[in-house]
Amino acid sequence: MNQAAADRGREAINRVGRTISIRRTKGTPQTVVCRADVKATVRNYTPEDLAPGITAGMRQIIVSKLDLIAAGFVIPVIKGDRIFLGDAFEIPTTVDAVDQDHREYQGCYEIRATGS
Repeated sequence: MNQAAADRGREAINRVGRTISIRRTKGTPQTVVCRADVKATVRNYTPEDLAPGITAGMRQIIVSKLDLIAAGFVIPVIKGDRIFLGDAFEIPTTVDAVDQDHREYQGCYEIRATGS
């Protein structure tokens, strides 16, 4: 990872992003084993974005690897991790896919998530 590019991506997300809570759970009942509350960019996919693997209701979430590491989250983000959105983290979503080498923001994950 190019450190300077990763720093620029992190700064850009922190300027325009909103705080999300990303959590990894295990077992039954679900127990949170890893959690980070970090800034991310979040947007709904538009009809023009729809393609194989992207459906209506999915969200694109871009988060900095550096922020996740600083918050103590065990990277990488994986399918099945949960991301909670909203002011009180009341909107649960589930990670469906992760681009681990997002090109626009280097040092960031581009996540596709579904949920409420």
